[in-house]
Amino acid sequence: MMSIFKNSGTRKNTKISFRTDDETLDQLKAICRIENRTISSLIESILTEYVLIHENNSLAEQEKRLSPRKKCSIPAVILADKNNKKSYFNCLIKSLSANSAQLVLKKIPDEENFYSNFFILFKLPKNDHPLLVSSQLIRSKCLENECMIVAKINCDSDADSEMLQKYLLKIEFKDNNDKK
Repeated sequence: MMSIFKNSGTRKNTKISFRTDDETLDQLKAICRIENRTISSLIESILTEYVLIHENNSLAEQEKRLSPRKKCSIPAVILADKNNKKSYFNCLIKSLSANSAQLVLKKIPDEENFYSNFFILFKLPKNDHPLLVSSQLIRSKCLENECMIVAKINCDSDADSEMLQKYLLKIEFKDNNDKK
């Protein structure tokens, strides 16, 4: 996450608990393994981000993209090839659209510039078919121990493109119903 989620030195003395289904718990555990953090830390950062968004007049209202990215939390792998040397990076897709993705990954050691072209391998929730999309770097920003990458993505097959569109429409439909 961003630096705003760093521990500000205040003591955490309030506990909360909640119930969730097994699938959500499994996904949280997978994200925690990728990000090398505890479930408690992950949930706290998600809640903090949610509160900050609502304090700052919902980012959704400020969206100006032709194809807005939808928030998500999908574990993924970046596959990059530079000078015939393949590199793999675990990451988390934080938002996704039909033509772009925002990814968060642990800071890449000894890399001043991230790869300009790479592939992203991921599986959409409740779908067994993995997607492999070619990507072009739009921008990246590294802070302390993680990097945020925004990439233009391209589904290489019609089936993958259709699967992504259905997923995005499902999220949009759910978001619109939640607002009612």
